[in-house]
Amino acid sequence: MKNNNYLFIILSLIVLYSCKDNVIVDPPAVDKEYFPAKTGAKFTYSLTIDSNLVLSGAKISDIIGLQSISGTEYFIQIDSIIIERALTLDTAYFRKSNTGVFYYTDTTGLGQLIPDTLRNALRIDNESRLLFFPLRLNQTWPVYQIDITVGGIPVFSPVKTNAKISGKEQLTMAIRDSQYTIDVFKIEYKVEVQLDPQGASESFYAYGYIAENIGFVKWEGESFVINLIRGGRLDLSLTSTYMLEELRNYFIP
Repeated sequence: MKNNNYLFIILSLIVLYSCKDNVIVDPPAVDKEYFPAKTGAKFTYSLTIDSNLVLSGAKISDIIGLQSISGTEYFIQIDSIIIERALTLDTAYFRKSNTGVFYYTDTTGLGQLIPDTLRNALRIDNESRLLFFPLRLNQTWPVYQIDITVGGIPVFSPVKTNAKISGKEQLTMAIRDSQYTIDVFKIEYKVEVQLDPQGASESFYAYGYIAENIGFVKWEGESFVINLIRGGRLDLSLTSTYMLEELRNYFIP
């Protein structure tokens, strides 16, 4: 009889500890969504451009569908830029994966920036990596690069772009005619340009502020940098132009 009692106690303890283990096991962490843009989404930003003259307007970004480029499927982003009642339309292409967000880059005319003797040795990224998932404070990653190669090995980079999540902040913004305080990651984008291997390099900066379940709510910095990392052309004439974009309205289906 005692043996049966001991057996019952042992079995009870096994069941008790098994249940306890099941209770304290945490589920795997789910990465947060910081770039929910998809077909049907719409984002409206106030826009300020400051060069020799300060201009104000708006930018409306519509995600209208998908398009295959060189075998890779991208979302189509149509940007309607309104400055002083003048409308300009731009098209960008981006894709998303579990590891980041990538913009297809326009390489038209890039060869003209490089001396003739080096042009045949160019290796140009066809995408810029806007985001690297999961987002973490102090995380860094390469965004976009142009290399000069010898025997297929990079020896010099005329254009090199890197990103760093430099902080977590709270922004108070007027969205949909109401004031909101939003938690954001601040991301620094740095472009280094050195067109001559014997010359000095120049650095240019822009900053993006990104919020969970919305995406980028604010951009500020050199137009040249913002344009390049979001799939635009490499235009060195924009290096002295400051740009500010702030989200005013959005719709994500």
